[in-house]
Amino acid sequence: MIAMTMNEPLESIMEVRGDFMVSPAGDSEPTFRTAHFLKPIATSIDGTVSETLSSSMPPMLETEPRECPLKVHFNGWRSLRKNWNRWVDALCLRYAAVWKKVGIFEAIMSTKCSIVKNCDLAFGVAEKWCSKTNTFVFPWGEATITLEDVMVLGGYPVLGDPVFTSLPNQEMREVEEKLILARKEPWKSKQGKPRASAWIDTFMNSGSEMEHEAFLATWLSVFVFPHEYLVKKCLFPIAILLARGNPIALAPAVLASIYKDLGALKETIADLTKIPVAADKLDKELEVTPESPFYLVQIWLWERFLNLQPEPNVIKDGDPLLFRWHKVKGMKIDNVRLALNSAMGDFLWRPYVRYGGKCRAIYPENEIQQVPFEADLDKELASFVRCMRVSELVGIDSTIMQYCPHRVAMQFGMDQDVPDCVPVFRRTKGIAWENYCRPISDRNLYFPSRLFEADVTTRYAKWWK
Repeated sequence: MIAMTMNEPLESIMEVRGDFMVSPAGDSEPTFRTAHFLKPIATSIDGTVSETLSSSMPPMLETEPRECPLKVHFNGWRSLRKNWNRWVDALCLRYAAVWKKVGIFEAIMSTKCSIVKNCDLAFGVAEKWCSKTNTFVFPWGEATITLEDVMVLGGYPVLGDPVFTSLPNQEMREVEEKLILARKEPWKSKQGKPRASAWIDTFMNSGSEMEHEAFLATWLSVFVFPHEYLVKKCLFPIAILLARGNPIALAPAVLASIYKDLGALKETIADLTKIPVAADKLDKELEVTPESPFYLVQIWLWERFLNLQPEPNVIKDGDPLLFRWHKVKGMKIDNVRLALNSAMGDFLWRPYVRYGGKCRAIYPENEIQQVPFEADLDKELASFVRCMRVSELVGIDSTIMQYCPHRVAMQFGMDQDVPDCVPVFRRTKGIAWENYCRPISDRNLYFPSRLFEADVTTRYAKWWK
């Protein structure tokens, strides 16, 4: 079995070879052709490779999760605020160029849209989550939210410095001290806490030299790493660096927080299976509080599952993709579990190829067979390569989550073979970050055409069954 060790990092991410391939449903005649896979690939379909998924799936609930005594507080679900929108528009006139330089322009502009919450979908898909692989396990295959989803849908950058980067000079540290002092000032709320609404009233159109940093701190605290609408002091360094044009890789930290919340929600749902069927109610409802931008989970479902997808909005060129779902109400789904289980023919492995004009570099009209990986590789292509590589994601609270795109290779237009298990190392955030941004040794890289439909190996089809 292929496995990474501390001394032997997995450098190359792709493998090209001839193999017998069948459709993802396994219902076509095997065809021998040249196929492109993401590594690591298992050498056997037995042992740990098969035990990982089967041992992690707890018993299903007798009823749908929505019908159980489960209370979920979605702290990270955006709400539309008129004064926030005015602040965005005002600062966009002055700082749009900076936002585009550091890759957060679309993420900021998309905060002006409102996503209508559908808890049934959140509960239903969380039931399918596997915390050992950080993937959803459906009867017809694995899928997951990847860095590509967070980058394309959320507008968060994949490249840049880590979220735990320290401020490099005295001038920036002085700005941080001023923001900390401002945060300590008396607030108009009864709790005396630095709530975002009061922070906005203090800094919006104030003429303060720190208005841009205060704005970015609000954005990070409410929309990116949310916690009860409080402005978080630990996010000030990120805001200060971004305001000065220093790129920060927000996507891996955002995805780590989503994985963490899916794991917590899945664990809570699993706890419900331990409740006796005869029990009418619990003494106290089970509660869980996701603190990630969890709306991205719902948008991921709408973009990929045609049988769950309501009618999206028509958006203008240049608008963030999230505006497709602004104020859109979800379909009435009587049985979410059944809809997910039977979605083999309704699942879009590559939904974003429809927006090729927006991401032309990573969804080319014709396949790119050989792209030398050099330091000056196009930024979009470099980001896409990072999305396809096994790594570790460091969250804002130093949470470290495994990232296993090789298990869902078809989401990137690559063919699927049996995925090998990746060992879990108890790393520090610094070592985990080095793992995330380590060099790639591939002499050539492959990018499939936007219309290419990937297949699975015959042994994968056998393994999955």
